[in-house]
Parts: sequence; structure tokens; C-alpha cells
Amino acid sequence: MCGRIGFDLRPGQLAARFPGFRIPEDLPPRYNIAPTQPVLAIDPARKEAALYRWGVDGHSRTGHFNVREETAAANPRYRRMRPLVIPVSHFYEWSGRQPMLIARADGEPLLIAGLGGEWEGQPAVTMITTRATGVIVPFHDRMPVLLEPAELTARAVSRRVNDVRNDGPELLEEPPELQLRLLG
Repeated sequence: MCGRIGFDLRPGQLAARFPGFRIPEDLPPRYNIAPTQPVLAIDPARKEAALYRWGVDGHSRTGHFNVREETAAANPRYRRMRPLVIPVSHFYEWSGRQPMLIARADGEPLLIAGLGGEWEGQPAVTMITTRATGVIVPFHDRMPVLLEPAELTARAVSRRVNDVRNDGPELLEEPPELQLRLLG
């Protein structure tokens, strides 16, 4: 669940949503962010945003990338972590091997609930997940906890998303086989 995200937000889009917060304006777009890579997270208590490693210390070799909201509520370890907001333009779910881009219908950023922790002494974040609803249900039984209600859309994108080494706007294009079906 939520193993890849994208950050393709317009300059100033987050500053407008979080007035008075220190938010870097020079972040390059990223289209295929995977666990263990840096993600932007906003700390409401400190009124600032920074890059955090995606995945906190845990009982795995690479870290905990996602934590169920039930676990976060019940486990003292997670209750001690500070809440963070992870803004993304989209995230991916899969239908078989076909990646599906999930985004807000109005194009605004998705604000995902996160928890701030550490990875080997460095700042890290994990996403909180919940039971899937709406357009997510055909693809997965879990989804990120969204901090604002929003109408979500799902559409097929390039299968190049399946390789984490690929990262560019071409990943957002419809797969060629879908384009051919629409033309035929």
C-alpha cells in the first residue's frame, strides 16, 4: 500500500495552503518517489517543511514506510512520534502490473498523515494508512490517511513507474496500449 508517490506541485502551492510556514520553493518535481528516498514533510508544530527519509527505524532492514492507523493509535512507540503532513501531487496503486495514478480531481495537493521519527539518527517519516474507500478499493484494501476530504480519480499511467530508477513527467502519460484502444 502506498509504495510510491509523486511530488509535482506548482511553486507557491504549498505556501498558499500553509501561510506563515517555512516551505522550500525550489524543490524539483519528482514523479516516482519510493520508500527510503527523501520526501517533503511539513511539521505543523514547528511551522516548517523539510526533507525526511521515507521509512522510520523498525524491525526491518529498510524501515517502516507505512503504519496502520490502528497500530499508530495502540502502540506507545508511534504515539510518541510527532504528527507530520506529507504533501503529494499523487500516489500510485497497481492493477496487476499496471500502475494507476491516484490524485485529487481538483488538482490540489493530497495531504497525507505521517509520523516523524528517525532512521539511523536522521529525520525520517512514515505514512499512516487506513481502510481503502472509493476509487482505491479495486486496487488495494489500504490507502493513506488523507487529512482533507477530496474526490479522488484513478487513471492508468506508464508502466515505466514499475522501475524506481525512472523519474520524469513521461511517467504520467497513458500507456501506449490504452492510447491505441482509444484511437481504434
